[in-house]
Amino acid sequence: MAKPLIAIVGRPNVGKSLLFNRLARQRIAVVEDLAGTTRDRLYADCDIWGRACTIIDTGGFDSLEKEGYTPAILAQTRFAIEEADIIVFLTDGREEPTTLDFEIADVLRQTRKPVILAANKVDNPKMPISNLYALRLGEPVLMSAATGFGVAELTEHIEELLPRDEQEFPADDSVKVALVGRPNVGKSSLTNHILGYERSIVSPVPGTTRDAVDTKLEWKDQPVTLIDTAGMRRKARVRSEKTSLEYHMVLRSLRAIDRSDVVIIVCESGGIADQDTKIAGYAHEAGKATLIAVNKWDIIEAETGKKRTAAQKDYEAMIQRYLPFISYAPVHFVSAQTGMGVETMLDDAISIVENLRERIPTAVLNDTIRRSIAEHPPPSVKGKQIKIRYATQTEIAPPTIIVFTNRPELVHFSYVRHLENVIRARFPFRGVPLRIELRKGSGERTKEERLRAKREAALAGNDVVDDGDDGDEE
Repeated sequence: MAKPLIAIVGRPNVGKSLLFNRLARQRIAVVEDLAGTTRDRLYADCDIWGRACTIIDTGGFDSLEKEGYTPAILAQTRFAIEEADIIVFLTDGREEPTTLDFEIADVLRQTRKPVILAANKVDNPKMPISNLYALRLGEPVLMSAATGFGVAELTEHIEELLPRDEQEFPADDSVKVALVGRPNVGKSSLTNHILGYERSIVSPVPGTTRDAVDTKLEWKDQPVTLIDTAGMRRKARVRSEKTSLEYHMVLRSLRAIDRSDVVIIVCESGGIADQDTKIAGYAHEAGKATLIAVNKWDIIEAETGKKRTAAQKDYEAMIQRYLPFISYAPVHFVSAQTGMGVETMLDDAISIVENLRERIPTAVLNDTIRRSIAEHPPPSVKGKQIKIRYATQTEIAPPTIIVFTNRPELVHFSYVRHLENVIRARFPFRGVPLRIELRKGSGERTKEERLRAKREAALAGNDVVDDGDDGDEE
């Protein structure tokens, strides 16, 4: 059975996102003292007195304003009202009900759904409040999302309206796919095309998306959580005011990368910018499976008249030049407008997640490295010979390989890159970062590790890399 949906609605700037974050017990929605900060509806699982629920944060309900994003925000809010099981109507308890408050109340009464009237920004029970009974929605719950006053009473009212059957939080086994990139490269358009409906507000104005918007879906029998993020601009643009809206937008996008399994870096067909490099670098350092999506590719083909393969080769060469550290990432040329390549892109993004959890048997790994050393031994440095003793994979997600050598400080980074290329050529690490660490000597291994390596080597019919003592020390 699906978890009950609880929508928080109200006019702009009454504290809906602050209440949403408090109920979710984490900072999901961007909170600013600025009307219209929230645009897309946000979802989060929460626990209401031991009952599993999903809460929805909505943009400010404003049917009077007809310009800018307001009509799209209103459509998002109406959708949330339609799908909700319980509605929390949040008002400003310090002010008399406005025309918008009365309009919202009328809309909510027509839904014939349970509605809880909550008067926010009331910091204590002795504080005078406005006449909210005129809204004809019953006794208001006095509360403050900022201080927590009255929130427990609000959750008690919600719990009373929940279905009586016992519910537990199901395990979230979905693949989390984050779409990240600069502003206005088409992340929200790609999200909407994948879902088949307008989940995120789309506009040619950069910075339309402000929160990280999560949407769950079934993609070819695989549960997926699609995360549409705010565009990340250059750090210098947001450094001066760390409390600014844009600073929090970027912060949410970086957190979306941290909680994702695979990151789709959305670039424009016009070229690679410095910010693309920084975004890709963050995903790489976070150890995430990574895929590059070059959006608006239909425009390039129409403007240049080049054959698709020729134009793609030129762009791939540019990616290698500007993003060499994620050369392992597959590149897809897509168009959110026409749908070209979008399905294949998501298929590939889901498939490379498995490579994060790939584990190489120690004996097979050492056999691969031994053969590579025989063909291409590490060069000596000033007459000092470098010996690769042993290698083992110690971690997954991302795969991490420890290579023991007698002189780790003398191993050139180009040889480490050579070892990485050899391993990638043999094992399925496409689309994921591979970390190789050098350590001093094989004597650091425990007796159990040496015995396990020998057993695996014997079972595989291979010889283990030389495990003798380092006899050429000064």
